[in-house]
Amino acid sequence: MPYPPRHIQPPRRRSRLKRRIKIWIARIIFFLLLLLALVGLYHLAGIFFTNFFLEAQAQSGESTAWIEEDTPDQESIVVAIDPGHGGSDHGSEGIYFYEDEMTWRTANLLLEMMEQDGRFEPFLTITQAQWEDESTREKPSERADLIQNQQTDLLLSIHGNSDYSPDTYGFECFPVPPGLAYHEESQRFAEIIAGLFGQDGQKLRGNNGVRYLYYDENDNKLLVESGSLQLSGSPTFTLLEDSGCPAVLSEQCFITNAGDVDRYGDEDGCQRAAEIYYQAICEYFGLDTLV
Repeated sequence: MPYPPRHIQPPRRRSRLKRRIKIWIARIIFFLLLLLALVGLYHLAGIFFTNFFLEAQAQSGESTAWIEEDTPDQESIVVAIDPGHGGSDHGSEGIYFYEDEMTWRTANLLLEMMEQDGRFEPFLTITQAQWEDESTREKPSERADLIQNQQTDLLLSIHGNSDYSPDTYGFECFPVPPGLAYHEESQRFAEIIAGLFGQDGQKLRGNNGVRYLYYDENDNKLLVESGSLQLSGSPTFTLLEDSGCPAVLSEQCFITNAGDVDRYGDEDGCQRAAEIYYQAICEYFGLDTLV
């Protein structure tokens, strides 16, 4: 039988080549799928054994601090603590001490707690040398500049109240008032602080311990109750107005009242006030206290 014409001979070599290519492609796909499966199993096994180990350690009471050390640190929260007055400015005179003695003691106790907490980056608006230097005074505008330069997230300015009558007592604080940037955040922080002092048994002055303070054209102080828009836009404390962050000025207690001093002005009282401030700061940022 004669062979078929050359141009219609079966393309055997091409068919074999195509089959080989298909086989190699199938093998490559298979190995890729196998590799993906192995990687997935590896991660699943890692998660399983890590959780198993953590659960076993938790039940045995062993520390898992080594895991926390490997966890990247979150960005610290920058908090400015302002000890009112200092230097040549001692503030008001109380029955046992000057205002700046109480504010300095409280501010340093709060600073220590926040440093122990580890999630904050606290700083004081004046140094000990500046606080002790009788020849100079750090102005509120200078403190505000420092606070802005530190890119601060929150400011607490600690002060002591005073009155001609030794019977006047209670707590009040002043947030950034309406009409200025950071009013809403400051208002929330002030309400937290006042609420905690109230829970501790302290009398809250005014409606709820939160008030606004303004100055008139003669530099006289004008008090307005929380929530009122009266005098909104008028000048207020320089530190609150110019610090560029949520801020509250706290009148910790009346240093001219023996009962207030006993609660929040003496050594034990400053410790208690610092604890309240620390709790308020944590609550403001939605954190649990660690100290």
